[in-house]
Amino acid sequence: MAKNAVSKLAKLMADEKVIAILKATKGKEGLTSKEISQRVNIPTNQLYYTVKKMTDQGLLEVTQKKNIKNFQEFYYSSYPMTHHDPKLGPEDPELTKKGVNISAEWVEKHSQEVAQMILFQTQQFLSAMQTDIKNYAQNPDIDNIHAGSIHSTWKLSPENEKKLWQKIIKLINDTEEESKGQDTHDVHLLIEKWVQEPSEESQTEHKEEDL
Repeated sequence: MAKNAVSKLAKLMADEKVIAILKATKGKEGLTSKEISQRVNIPTNQLYYTVKKMTDQGLLEVTQKKNIKNFQEFYYSSYPMTHHDPKLGPEDPELTKKGVNISAEWVEKHSQEVAQMILFQTQQFLSAMQTDIKNYAQNPDIDNIHAGSIHSTWKLSPENEKKLWQKIIKLINDTEEESKGQDTHDVHLLIEKWVQEPSEESQTEHKEEDL
């Protein structure tokens, strides 16, 4: 997926209107523009352009079409992306839920879906964090801050990078297993890792050292 395509998608999903539509259309059946308008409290004539862009980008899919007199009514759903078991993973969606690495070949073929999922989950985190802050401001005596994040950089060898990733997955799975039979709630985790691309300055220094 080209960088400019990711930027366009990120810009689209940064729109609060888009996130509201995604949340409103989670059902499999889908909603009409009029029904979406009622759910998100936005006039229908202000939704057409956004809904079209979302459909073009694959954020919404048309689930059914109905002919009403001379008018064709479309039903839109975000179910494939927003459902708890998204259509992601080589074969078995359960593998993806458990954090099993997806092959590079599969990601290359489904880069649009992967970008959509990551951006949507990031928006969900920001929304949850804002809700936590608002709730805390109203009642600071209760420990109700649930959203949190850790950002850091480590210098790891390729082998130890793999080991770290495996340990994280095992820790999550073991903790979920330990929670069985207890009072539980959904805890969403989005763990990302990447290798920083060297800057042009750094590349120049390395070339000079080689000489």
